Amino acid sequence: MFKILRSVLLIQALLLITIASTAQQRAIVRGKVTSAFEPQGVIGVTVAELDANNRLVSGTVTNLDGNYLLEVRNIENRLQFTSIGYLDQIVEIQGRTTINVVMNEAVTELAGAEIVAHRRTQTGSLNVPDRNLAIPIAKISADVFEGVHASSIDEALQGRLAGVDITANTGDPGAGMNIRIRGVNTLTGDASPLIVVDNIPYEINVSSDFNFATANEEGYSQMLNIPVDDIAEIAVLKDAAATAMWGTRAANGVLLITTRRGSRSTKPLINYTFRGTYTFDPPTIPLLNGNQYNTLIQEAWFNSYGTPLPFETYREFLQIPDDPYFYHNYGQNTNWLKAVSQNGFIQNHDFSISGGGNRAVYRFSVNYQGQEGTTIGTGLDRLSTRLNLDYTISDRLRLRADFAYNHADTRGNYRDNTFRDGRELRSVAYRKMPNMSIYEYDAFGNLTGNFFSPEFNAQGTAPNTYNPVAMGNDGFTRTINDRITNRLSLYYEILEGLRYTMDLSFDVNTNKVRRFLPQTATGRTWTDSWVNRAFDKDDDSYTIYTNNQLYFNRMFNAIHDFTASVNFQTNERIGSLYELETANSASSLLQDPSLDNKYREAGLGFNSGPWRGRDVGATATVHYVLLDRYIASGSIRYEGNSKFDEKNRFGMFPGVSAAWRISGEPFMEDFTSLNDLRLRFSYGENGRVPRREGMFFNNYGTFAWSYLGYNAVYPINMQLENLKWESFNSTNYGVSIEMFNGRLMVDADYYLNTTKDMLVYDTPIPSTTGFSRINVMNLGTLDNIGYDLSVRTVPIRQSDLRVTFDFNIARNYNILREVADNYPLERSLTLYNGQYRHIVQVDNPIGSFYGYRYKGVYTEPDQLIARDAAGNQILDPNGNPVYMVFDYRNVRYPFQLGDAMYEDINHDGNIDAQDVVYIGDANPDFYGGFGSLIDYKNFSFNYYFYFRVGNDIINKTKMDGENMYYFDNQLASTLRRWRAPGDETDIPRAMMGQGYNWLGSDRFVEDGSFLRLKYITLTYRVPNSFSQRFGMQNMRLSATMNNLLTFTRYTGQDPEININQRYGDIFTVGEDHSRTPVAKQFTFNLSVTF
Repeated sequence: MFKILRSVLLIQALLLITIASTAQQRAIVRGKVTSAFEPQGVIGVTVAELDANNRLVSGTVTNLDGNYLLEVRNIENRLQFTSIGYLDQIVEIQGRTTINVVMNEAVTELAGAEIVAHRRTQTGSLNVPDRNLAIPIAKISADVFEGVHASSIDEALQGRLAGVDITANTGDPGAGMNIRIRGVNTLTGDASPLIVVDNIPYEINVSSDFNFATANEEGYSQMLNIPVDDIAEIAVLKDAAATAMWGTRAANGVLLITTRRGSRSTKPLINYTFRGTYTFDPPTIPLLNGNQYNTLIQEAWFNSYGTPLPFETYREFLQIPDDPYFYHNYGQNTNWLKAVSQNGFIQNHDFSISGGGNRAVYRFSVNYQGQEGTTIGTGLDRLSTRLNLDYTISDRLRLRADFAYNHADTRGNYRDNTFRDGRELRSVAYRKMPNMSIYEYDAFGNLTGNFFSPEFNAQGTAPNTYNPVAMGNDGFTRTINDRITNRLSLYYEILEGLRYTMDLSFDVNTNKVRRFLPQTATGRTWTDSWVNRAFDKDDDSYTIYTNNQLYFNRMFNAIHDFTASVNFQTNERIGSLYELETANSASSLLQDPSLDNKYREAGLGFNSGPWRGRDVGATATVHYVLLDRYIASGSIRYEGNSKFDEKNRFGMFPGVSAAWRISGEPFMEDFTSLNDLRLRFSYGENGRVPRREGMFFNNYGTFAWSYLGYNAVYPINMQLENLKWESFNSTNYGVSIEMFNGRLMVDADYYLNTTKDMLVYDTPIPSTTGFSRINVMNLGTLDNIGYDLSVRTVPIRQSDLRVTFDFNIARNYNILREVADNYPLERSLTLYNGQYRHIVQVDNPIGSFYGYRYKGVYTEPDQLIARDAAGNQILDPNGNPVYMVFDYRNVRYPFQLGDAMYEDINHDGNIDAQDVVYIGDANPDFYGGFGSLIDYKNFSFNYYFYFRVGNDIINKTKMDGENMYYFDNQLASTLRRWRAPGDETDIPRAMMGQGYNWLGSDRFVEDGSFLRLKYITLTYRVPNSFSQRFGMQNMRLSATMNNLLTFTRYTGQDPEININQRYGDIFTVGEDHSRTPVAKQFTFNLSVTF
């Protein structure tokens, strides 16, 4: 018994000693965190207790006043203070119970974008301080867009980053933006950059039989489904040396997106943001009303035929009340453009909750955007959710898991390969007869409520007679996209400085497209194949991506900083496609093409099949810094792709970069205002792969129609055995300057990119081969040259007032150096009315325009006489004056008074192909942006301008609206047309179906330069004392105006024309076909945090 009692007492004594010891080690530590910029206290600073092994033991965050209270486990541990925008600080506790900390601000700027100095940039293979990078890179924090409305992050980035050219595809919801990093480096391929989200490629998977030549821009809005509120930071990698880790997919540059993650805190942080946006179109181009249109048509007919318009044939212009049907249906003053336009509205709701404990942190967000477009029948509903989890198992092992789901329902007008350019809804509205009624009147003059869509009238037959309002209301193109992206990452520190990282990503993407064109819009007879035409497509893809990395970093003797990494990546894409198009269903309500209909068996369009693609790559990278002054990097990537045969399946792509920090040299010690002066050089090689899989096989397909009563199988492509990588190399020279402790930053870069063995598609070959063209082949060389410059200043940086100013500018031009002899450098189009000579010339840029030079209107008889180079009249052998004619092929038309005058380049009296010259270029001379952010106490004022200068636009809307050649409506500018001798004007006379007054000339080529106020925002941060009364940590109110002002001489509705090679066609860049313009927007923003 005594022994038992003694044992119990001994155990109790040991427990008491342990408890006492523990009590002595634990303590309550409190304090306040301030900074020079926020002397009243820095909110949201993470305060973490670290043990001797750097493991997180406990933690908290500072409150609204910058105060914190933390129970530490051991008074011998350390406290780590971290916050975005400040340098990390680690403080020894040393038994203290009160620790106050002053955070040091670490914000400087690069490339007009907010960058955290001395912080690290994750380029994929390297994670080194920004100041030690020799590659051209720019970063921007999403915080600079506080209060700014943007439907997608690419829209917010427009004009913000030097060398990144972003233009809107259209103003319709869901259309997305077109992104070019340092111009175009390929002839006919896709030039969009690779999007990488949290170190995982965010790709668009394309089926092997996808037709790039007929693809529309809605398929490429890659970043639409990534809400701006989920993004923390964006980095742009501009050259091949910088993008080595990402391989050939990154040949056009990389946009690295980092999403927001949770922070350690004692309680969750809940944020809700609401944005309400009112949108409307810029002023439209004035059109003729019904009465003016009737006058023009009759005048044009008389000028051409010398007789009045035969009203017995064209009853649409008779205007006799005795015929109620024609009188009411063709007696209106309808503004069709106004009828298809509307004011839009966008609502955006964003909810997020973040937080965590000592080991695990999380952030969950839900974003909804609902939008009604400025064109009837257009809209967007998007739901996005994201969950980011981080879990620290130990000081050496961490896990990260991300889950994202996006649903987008985009509603657009009917659009297919036939209905594009001049046949899209707004183009139809521009040309529609304004004397027509929107709704039909019956034979007694009663309004029926049915859309007035006659089968034929003076404008002809379909599609010229389509009712644009009916197309907008009843016809549609609807795209439903669902995408699930999951990512699991593991970080394990094998030894000090040696880390292993594993990334595994699953990406499931389903895309469903439905189109329907009802009979109410076409007016065609019920037996026609364009009645109730329905289209349905399901395109599903599944991607598995893995990345395994060994990463080593060590500092030796305090002067040698060595970093190395080895990456091995795999990427497998699997997909299937099913599409069907039929017509002539029994009712406009039957919109499913699989239902029974007359043209189901005829097979208007049917396509299906699976596809698969794989690529693997290994990258080795080293980075060395000596004495914090001499920087060198090198990389080599070995990549294989399933789109090549075994002989050419693998490619090797090296890259090097170097920098010299002159400011670190001893002889620069006296230049105390100079913080960083760095000369940079980089060179890298990369490649591109074909669009389609399996080109090295003979592929076969089924023939849609029967042959001799039987179904047929035919070869789709010629077997390509020698297809190889398109090679791309880039050289970059740069300088980076930082002065006055980050108050002035300048980055300048000059680059030369060369593309060889270009992959060119659909090259014509003799039909004797059994094929009309080769799907893809290697031919040609293209140079891409340019520079970009960015300047950032912080003229005022005080506790209550901070002013920053950003400016960036870029210049880029491409030159076609060589191309194979069998590649067609000229589009086989004629030179009649409405047509330009489409030419691609060696040693000239892609995107050049060729046509006639417009000299005005023949107003005097003497002008009709041909003249030689000296200005003397040209006489025939009989001594009679030679008169100007349009002499082309089988046409010989003598010009008359009132006709268009074109320059006779070779002075032979004939306007023909010999008079076609270079008249413009769709490429801008330079582009960029500038703006300022002013913070004063609780107010912020933010504005930004975006500009493009020197690009030319072929104004097809003007060409269609001033030709006065058909029964189409015309622009109001035709009111000043030539009508009689003595008229002085720049617009020729109206001629119905005759004359050559609208040849492809510089009359319709306009300067597309513009300066646009991208946004102007005023933000008010409600004082915390007021917010706390309602249980809120903070509240923010802001008002934004987007695209409010545009300064331009362009006469079209919107000068922001996408230079993208539409439908993969290099001959049709820079044309304006009455697309929906970028809307003006007014936004109210409310954001609260609990």
